Amino acid sequence: MARTKTTFNPPPNANYKDMYPWASVELLAETSTLTYIADWRAHLDSEPEFKGRAFRREGDAYVSVCPCAEGEPVCVDDHANEGESFFFFFYQTAFKRIRQRLPFCNFESELLTEVNVAPAQLHPNSWAFSILCNHFGHPPSVDVFLHFFETKNPGKNLWVSFSVVTGRVILTLFQQSYKGFKGKFFRVCCSERDCTLLNGFPLYWVGKLTLKKAKTLDELSSADREVCQVLARLGAVFNTVEFIKNEYSPTRLAGYIGIETCF
Repeated sequence: MARTKTTFNPPPNANYKDMYPWASVELLAETSTLTYIADWRAHLDSEPEFKGRAFRREGDAYVSVCPCAEGEPVCVDDHANEGESFFFFFYQTAFKRIRQRLPFCNFESELLTEVNVAPAQLHPNSWAFSILCNHFGHPPSVDVFLHFFETKNPGKNLWVSFSVVTGRVILTLFQQSYKGFKGKFFRVCCSERDCTLLNGFPLYWVGKLTLKKAKTLDELSSADREVCQVLARLGAVFNTVEFIKNEYSPTRLAGYIGIETCF
């Protein structure tokens, strides 16, 4: 039986170079191989532990994940799809290896907005800080995150990532090999029932980046300053891989961290 392709199609004879003159040849060549409904089903079937929830947070039915159109670059926006809005691209590895779920929480949306990049533009090593804060019962804060991390100049790379700040290392970056993540991304869409779930952060690839340097304690609110000082006093560098592995098992996560509370 032939595989069924996605219903999303690029405009006829689309000349993406003319549509996105700022995009490099490499960026325009970054297209997804996940263009069939079977690719979507195979992704769900490969993650039985999520029980069909690999794409969304439990109880949410307003965000859908779909295959991409063949030949559609990761940098296109709604102008390349007859004005269809409320979608963005997201790499499969973030679902499978980082265990990211949708919709984004407030911290994740605010971080994308602060750094001014689209979800697919942020390297997959950047999605685990909130696990640490949530374990201690403290809402994750973008300002606290940007005290311990700063955006790394991508240079010739296409994706933006974070680096740890010397002397403030509390959490390792997720540095497992990402060979093979390129060319495998899905299209994330909003249902008509609630189009606001994809509001508040850049949906589409940003051509001009504004790199964020780490914030000093003096730049933070008194509450965020206290959180940073408490986290620094822990004197530990936690392994992000262990955090991701145990995120949905509070008992195992507590056992790894070895500290019940610090606030």
